[in-house]
Amino acid sequence: MRRVLLPGAALLVVLVLPFVARSTRVRPSAAAETLVILTPHNESIRYEFGRAFRAHMARLGRDVEIDWRWPGGTAEITRYLSSEYAASFHRHWTTGLGRPWSAAVAVGFARSTPAPLAGGSDADEARRAFLASDVGCGVDLLFGGGNSEFEKHAKAGRLVDAGVVERHPELFGAGGIPRTFGGETYWDSEGRWFGTCLSSFGVCYNRDVLAELGVATPPTSWAALAAPVFRGALALADPTKSGSVGKAFEMIIQNQMNEALERARAAGEGDPAALDRVATREGWAAGVRLIRRIGANARYFTDSAVKIPLDVAMGDAAAGMCIDFFGRFQGEYAASVGRPGRVGFATARGETSLDADPIALLRGARHRDLAVRFIEFVLSEEGQRIWSFKRGTSGGPERYTLRRLPILPRLYDHAFDAERADPDENPYEEAHAFVYRPAWTSPLFAAIALVVRTMCVDPDDELRDAYGALVAAHFPPRATALFDDVTLVDYDTVNGPLRAALQASDPLDEARWTIRLVEHHRALYRRVAALARQGQ
Repeated sequence: MRRVLLPGAALLVVLVLPFVARSTRVRPSAAAETLVILTPHNESIRYEFGRAFRAHMARLGRDVEIDWRWPGGTAEITRYLSSEYAASFHRHWTTGLGRPWSAAVAVGFARSTPAPLAGGSDADEARRAFLASDVGCGVDLLFGGGNSEFEKHAKAGRLVDAGVVERHPELFGAGGIPRTFGGETYWDSEGRWFGTCLSSFGVCYNRDVLAELGVATPPTSWAALAAPVFRGALALADPTKSGSVGKAFEMIIQNQMNEALERARAAGEGDPAALDRVATREGWAAGVRLIRRIGANARYFTDSAVKIPLDVAMGDAAAGMCIDFFGRFQGEYAASVGRPGRVGFATARGETSLDADPIALLRGARHRDLAVRFIEFVLSEEGQRIWSFKRGTSGGPERYTLRRLPILPRLYDHAFDAERADPDENPYEEAHAFVYRPAWTSPLFAAIALVVRTMCVDPDDELRDAYGALVAAHFPPRATALFDDVTLVDYDTVNGPLRAALQASDPLDEARWTIRLVEHHRALYRRVAALARQGQ
């Protein structure tokens, strides 16, 4: 009975929670100030930070309510902001400035490249006008998501300096939040965004399902997920729909690049340019091949990263790639309903960086003072305790233990060990062999997502059939070599014409590449399956 009730309860949460989170709002009192926050964060984070901030501001004599806006994941949020700012700037340009709208203005106002100081085209003038304006989107803060998305919003001009660095140097000086760590950036040098907590990536797994598959040791590395024993048993997500899953796939490629770099060094290569070429070309190819094999083991590709650990907990999948706190939180939930140890999570140690989950003040915020107060609160020791303390502890969350890693280093002092939910975790002390090198893959974040989608998600039936035929035939050499051919999506192609297509103003450029890649991979997998069945 318990085995039936646990999946049923979890499924009910999956079905009901999104509607509750998106539609339930506390009606503010007539005197209350309202802060509007756009976020991908789940209900537990929204509840705890909303409750704590209201209490914090009440002690200062201010009645505050938060209007949470939750359109979905990072991809949906990016589309929302892009659309809202385009509409607002259109009104500003045509009505406020009395200028005619054009395609050049529509593209130019939000472009990431800096505009000249004087003169120039309509696109240049639109860019200067946008950066000089207080055009808004009806939202005050953006709270949550990967720093790669925040970098894009900052370059587009949607984020503005909140003045927090100047007012609170103690948060960023010696012993404060580092500017960079392990190759990752933790706050913007221009003060436009700040990391609030840290996230790593790894594997969540269900010990009961692993036992049914005959897997004695839980998978704790990316390569482990490529084993044929996991065919049809992995929960994965479409990286074009989820920023966190996109980051996990980037980690796989980065790790293979690091391994290629170390092999070249061990072989005696010392020239920096040669080492970089080996790392990016050979490591990229190895990473894409590994992703293909992991994708071939997928039970499905969901649009939501949250669904992965939920399905693993319910026993619908043996394992899946996920962000650390999703896995830890689901393990804690399973234990709370009588299944301790059923769900586990393992960080892919040495194979993942520690990414910052930021917050930022949006251009044109109507409640700027209140928004800045919220940023200051989240970065303060009072706010940082909410991420990592156990529920019910002094200064900790009230209802939910969030199981996230705070970004403020002093929260890892041993004096807090009794209150922290994960006292053995200290990202600032761990000797990570992994170093994230943003120059290698950060500019390719969107391209990586498209490659994975067109290689694994769209042609998933053909991919699984080809891999099944390879396994059944014990990986015959000709078919296996063809399966591992990633020439069409090699590093130079992705970093060249594919990247250019994704940055082009004409959306048809991306569509053409998408069709080409999907058709190529479907045909490739059919040839692999045919060769494998012939034993070639």
